[in-house]
Amino acid sequence: MVGLFYFVQQWEDEPMQVSLEDQLHFSSSADSLASDAAVDAQQIQQATAINAFLEDYEAHVENHVLLLSKNNRLLHQYKLNKIEVDQLLLADMNGDDLPECWVLGHKPSKQVEIFALEFKSGHSKRINFPTLKGSQAFGYVGGDSLYLEKTTIARQFNFAHDPYADVESGKRVCFYQYGKDQSFVLKKTIDLE
Repeated sequence: MVGLFYFVQQWEDEPMQVSLEDQLHFSSSADSLASDAAVDAQQIQQATAINAFLEDYEAHVENHVLLLSKNNRLLHQYKLNKIEVDQLLLADMNGDDLPECWVLGHKPSKQVEIFALEFKSGHSKRINFPTLKGSQAFGYVGGDSLYLEKTTIARQFNFAHDPYADVESGKRVCFYQYGKDQSFVLKKTIDLE
């Protein structure tokens, strides 16, 4: 065993002759990450598709148009004029067996836009989300997001320098109940660090 180890050690220490052909073969097989690569601009997608699903309904934003379909059959289109959609939710919050499509986006002026669309018999009705009022609006700095929690829809955003909050800066969450009469009721507001 010791002899075999000595033989392998001697063999590894011997210099080897490398030919030009060996060098060319090695460089052609070298790691592709070491070489500079050009970006193919045609392969880059300009817009990210945003989808939301509820049972057999699907909401999809494409080229500033909101498309609602059921079982892959287009039911309705809604043009989103100058709104860049950041988030899309699909839910039946008022229990009328018809989904509402909740849209969170922003305008070119960076103003946040939140609304819902309710679809009935081929028509859509825009439902404006309540604006922040009173103590909810103190210190508002943006970073909005929407999410569903049980039977409420929650709007979360950042706030800073609010003299009336328990914490000076952090995240604020406002929980709204959406009723069958298409009204909103603010259920609670929570400030988080």
